[in-house]
Amino acid sequence: MGGQEFHFSPRPNRAHEIAWRPWSTEAFEEARRLDRPILLDISAVWCHWCHVMDETTYSDPRVIELLNREYVPVRVDNDLRPDVNARYNMGGWPTTAFLTPQGDILTGATYVPPDQMAEALKRVLVHYRTRKPEIVAAALEGRRRAAAGLATSQGNLEPGLVDRVLGHLESAYDPTYGGFGTEPKFPQTDALAFLVEQSILRREPDLAEMARHTLERMASGGTYDRVEGGFFRYSTTRDWSVPHFEKMLEDHGGLVYALALTGQSEILDDAVRYLDTVLRDPDTGLYAGSQDADEEYYRLKLEDRRRRPAPFVDRRVYASWNCGLAIAYLEADLRLGRPRLREEAAELLERLFDRLGEGPGLRRTAETPGQLVDQVWGLWAASRAAASFGGHWRERALALRDHLDATYGDPRGGFVDVAGDERPGRLQEPLQPLAENSVAAIALCELDALLGDPGLGLRERARRALEAVAGLARRQGLLAAVFARALDRLLREPVKVTTADPSLARAALAANPYVVVERSGEAATVCVGTTCLAPTGDAEQVARAVAVHAPGA
Repeated sequence: MGGQEFHFSPRPNRAHEIAWRPWSTEAFEEARRLDRPILLDISAVWCHWCHVMDETTYSDPRVIELLNREYVPVRVDNDLRPDVNARYNMGGWPTTAFLTPQGDILTGATYVPPDQMAEALKRVLVHYRTRKPEIVAAALEGRRRAAAGLATSQGNLEPGLVDRVLGHLESAYDPTYGGFGTEPKFPQTDALAFLVEQSILRREPDLAEMARHTLERMASGGTYDRVEGGFFRYSTTRDWSVPHFEKMLEDHGGLVYALALTGQSEILDDAVRYLDTVLRDPDTGLYAGSQDADEEYYRLKLEDRRRRPAPFVDRRVYASWNCGLAIAYLEADLRLGRPRLREEAAELLERLFDRLGEGPGLRRTAETPGQLVDQVWGLWAASRAAASFGGHWRERALALRDHLDATYGDPRGGFVDVAGDERPGRLQEPLQPLAENSVAAIALCELDALLGDPGLGLRERARRALEAVAGLARRQGLLAAVFARALDRLLREPVKVTTADPSLARAALAANPYVVVERSGEAATVCVGTTCLAPTGDAEQVARAVAVHAPGA
């Protein structure tokens, strides 16, 4: 039995009776030796329909028997293995993918009811045993297309790309309910942050109002838990009224950051109340990954909830998500004056790097090796910590920069998402993810502004990372908002303001959202590129000095 190392639905089920294997070279070798197809299940601790599939499909005796006799069943947690999910997700969670022993996809779906699954297991088995020449040919063609796709992800960096993404956002914006498109609606936190940044730089208040209106509608609708606080993952309806009820730390980092940018302090403080009450471990200062969906529980009033067990909290600490929250807390302190959040961010990052640090890099969790996503968010967090706290954080940030290049750097310029030799299946085909390369570029640009040393080549490395995914960004529409945020930073001169005076820092950020604030000294010293101006205590003078470098000034 493979059940002991996996997380199953908290409700009664028999999914543990399936002999699940973890994603590993050994599982693929076993499938080749036995000449069996692989059934890959990608699930998540917080995923409602994953639980339903455990309770129904994977508890069906026919399915259990067929999987154990004719297949090599492999189970993957999406939160632990985003690299596997990036290659095999079939449109949502759970993902049900049928693979060859080499890791090529035969077919797949998301949730599959028991009767359909029993039939699918038989059909796929017959197809695999009788059509092997066609399967091999299709697999070779798929790998050729994947290699060609990596080449077409590259492109030139043009200022018009920023305008193009902004145009997509404006076209997709829902003026009635906020957000983008119709349904389902996700927060799209990078899009919200991009709107506010562009609003400041272009002096177009309506752009920031789009972000503000979206967050207000989310918070006043069913997508926010008005009893215990915190945002649910997304809404199935256009008006944010019917959510999927899981709460994710990953989402809250971006939401707290967007709330800080839009100045919505009341919503921010209430969301932080949830994070610090439910997800934060008071002994370590680290944050849990998620809280399960439970539709019945979240529709109860407070007094009724107290009589029921709270939904399960995944207490694993994920490096990238904790780094994202620390960045958001530091942003909230700079813009809204939240010294407690600054203290929590300092404790969080110190404990996180001590606990999950592995050489210069970061592990994903205490039990799981690190991935590209953890290194790029770690680099951004370390850069922010270097600006906020100084000390050893500069050395940590530069060490992470070196680790990124040495371990994930691609000769074509970007960063690939997998490293090492243990790469079964499609992990042999490296991807240069748009989001992670964009976050890396943002972090490198901020570190460059902070250190003020062109000889380190930080901006040039950021440029190469963005060039590697520019072609992909052109095809992503509003999903390229994180790329546009990175590109716009890269195309402008780096600006740093050194001051410990909160009012001077806020004046600088209100005039230019890309200012890197180094918390030191009382008067403000403004440095543009390698040129620094005389210190001043005049907020208007600081704002003028940094705003000169915004377009249209």
